[in-house]
Amino acid sequence: MDRILRGMTKDKNIRFFAVDSTQTVKKAVEIHHLSITNSVIIGRMLSAALMMSIDLKSDENVLTLKIDCDGPIGGVIVTGNKNGFVKGYVKNPEVELPLNEETDSIDISKAIGKGTLNIIKDLGLKRPYAGQVEMKYGTIAKDLTYYFVKSEQIPSSVGLGTLVMPDGSVSKAGGFIIQMMPDAPKEIISQIEENLMHFPNLTDMMDMGHSIETLLEKFILKDLSPEINEIKPGSYKCDCSKEKFENGLRLLSKQELQEANENNETLTVKCHFCNTDYKFGKNEIEEIIDSK
Repeated sequence: MDRILRGMTKDKNIRFFAVDSTQTVKKAVEIHHLSITNSVIIGRMLSAALMMSIDLKSDENVLTLKIDCDGPIGGVIVTGNKNGFVKGYVKNPEVELPLNEETDSIDISKAIGKGTLNIIKDLGLKRPYAGQVEMKYGTIAKDLTYYFVKSEQIPSSVGLGTLVMPDGSVSKAGGFIIQMMPDAPKEIISQIEENLMHFPNLTDMMDMGHSIETLLEKFILKDLSPEINEIKPGSYKCDCSKEKFENGLRLLSKQELQEANENNETLTVKCHFCNTDYKFGKNEIEEIIDSK
């Protein structure tokens, strides 16, 4: 399983999260048969969700990261919980874009187009907390940095990466979130800026054999004495079931169910998160109709 890290620097001026999400992203790519472009996008979103969701207060709380956009990928939804389980999907999984000619890299910004990044936290209250920012940068990492400052008033730095090989396989995936605590000295902020300015590409360094712990200590938080307080496993896991989808069917009107039953001997419902098909036979649909 992958590893999610959480901790603070010794002086309590910085809290941080980091993740090696390689296996989680590989699983998502395998389930959804993603293009290289979408592999990078879902990888960044899943990495962010793994780190952000372990900061939830309760096992029942759910974090959702959602991109609504007009680009060719159509949008992305990722959810996670405190236990380190995440799932997600891209609306148009097979869309592929040519490399950006100027940077010779995957054109994430063009794939997303204009849009918004939505962060929804279902904390078990009457209404979930919801924050939204314009995707000004189209990199996801910078957009999350912008979100933390604008919506939560937390000076932050977010790094997210997915290294995909030419054959479409995922080599490495991971990320970090660095957040300043209130009244942190200016020299601490300057030190972080200096460290990040000279920090090589995250997933390239992981691919060279550096662990996420080493990257935190030797590069990202160099000379700032990071102390890891928690290491948690993370993985891709969908909690769907036939029972849950049956409950969903019960929300349909009697007329809708009768129409579905007349047109098909079997009603098939697909889970977007894991691509599992759940089949409901004619007798099962009739039982639901009769219960209404």
